[in-house]
Amino acid sequence: MNFKVLLACYSGWDTSVEIPYMLKKAKCRVEVYCSAKSWLISNSFYDKWHESPSALDKYITNLIELVNNNDFDWVILVDDPLIRYMNESINVEMFPRIMPILNIKNRKILSSKKGFSEFCFENGINTPGFVIYNNSKDLYFIKHNLTFPVINKLDFSWGGTDMFISNTYEEFISNLHKIPENQDVLIQEYINGEEIHVEALFYRGELMAYFTANILQFSTTKFSYTTKKLYFNNTDLEPVLRKTGAALKMNSFGNICFLHDKERKKYFLIEVDPRPNSWMPYSRFIGENHFIRAVENIVSGNIEGSFQGMKLKQEKIEVGLFYKDIRRTLWQKDIKSLMQWIFNIKGYWKYIPLYDKVLMKRISREVWDEVFMFYIRKLTGRRK
Repeated sequence: MNFKVLLACYSGWDTSVEIPYMLKKAKCRVEVYCSAKSWLISNSFYDKWHESPSALDKYITNLIELVNNNDFDWVILVDDPLIRYMNESINVEMFPRIMPILNIKNRKILSSKKGFSEFCFENGINTPGFVIYNNSKDLYFIKHNLTFPVINKLDFSWGGTDMFISNTYEEFISNLHKIPENQDVLIQEYINGEEIHVEALFYRGELMAYFTANILQFSTTKFSYTTKKLYFNNTDLEPVLRKTGAALKMNSFGNICFLHDKERKKYFLIEVDPRPNSWMPYSRFIGENHFIRAVENIVSGNIEGSFQGMKLKQEKIEVGLFYKDIRRTLWQKDIKSLMQWIFNIKGYWKYIPLYDKVLMKRISREVWDEVFMFYIRKLTGRRK
């Protein structure tokens, strides 16, 4: 195993916990850099753990030193906060060795929704119209430059933080108190279309693999994280994915979202997070040319021309994330979905990560705590 990959996590997100499994199956040597409490070490598939300090400045300094002192073939930053912090701190020389894009001219897209929208306009990629709101002086441009409805997004945020839709300018004004002043907020035209989520893998700007899906379940609101998806073939997105990956020279997994306006027959790119997510290891259940095979091509040096198109094992495939969906069933009191997991309806047992005792131990503990607290709140009448 000569191909060395370093996974780095600062925030402790659970989204990366099965990524080491996927990389190991592709014959990588996997090292991780994170804290002792991180989900990133709650699995059996990394070769070496580098414990990180909790202080952000020391975390960043130690990560740069770690990369400088080791011959890593690929560094993957697995959470949005870390991508932002590194983008603000890293110098030009280290940028291509650590960051998820290699084209430093487009570094503004990294965890900045404003930067991402500007990038799309500059590169001729369809994306909704937008205005940046900072204070009341920007209201004129919002009223006269945008078509309502609009959606507001904090320039740096994740998980749908403080997002809401305003159908008219008057409704937007009535909600203005919810939007922080003196902080960049993206006010974006809201496309009333089908939301298509894409998991993709790029290496040195080349598209290696991708899968498209509709959302079946959100954890809470439609702006929260997802717990069930329905995967289907969509080859229409391949050209824009290739164009985006090449312009950024993406060198990472990509968590990407489009809106499909069926009346105008247009796809609008609304989000590119250059990091892995929880769904990517489940590509092995979805398509023949899954991410493990794509990483194998990277390891072997078979990069240009290795992408063979999107081909699902069947027309549509429903997938659930065990840990996240079990928690959702408790929050939403969704007994029907809970029964799906208990009785293996639609073959859901295959999505339970029984292959990894360490991961199952962590999940069991977290779910038990969730169930315990659920009933404590119920008995005491307290909310979450």
